Amino acid sequence: MLGPTIEAIADEYQGKIKVYKMNVDDNPNTPGRYHIRGIPTVILFRGGQVVDQLVGNQPRDVIVQAIQKHL
Repeated sequence: MLGPTIEAIADEYQGKIKVYKMNVDDNPNTPGRYHIRGIPTVILFRGGQVVDQLVGNQPRDVIVQAIQKHL
């Protein structure tokens, strides 16, 4: 459900941010490493460090606001 929103944001911010999607079933160690409590989760990194985490199917505006806060 969140996929199309993330893809649209990736297109909009192309060249400003990098966007990656991960299937946690294929990468079972990652959820524990980043304390993922629910799916979907959007994690924002800056300089390799987690700066924000959004859990659940968040509206586009909430995700964009979080991105803007860390640009």
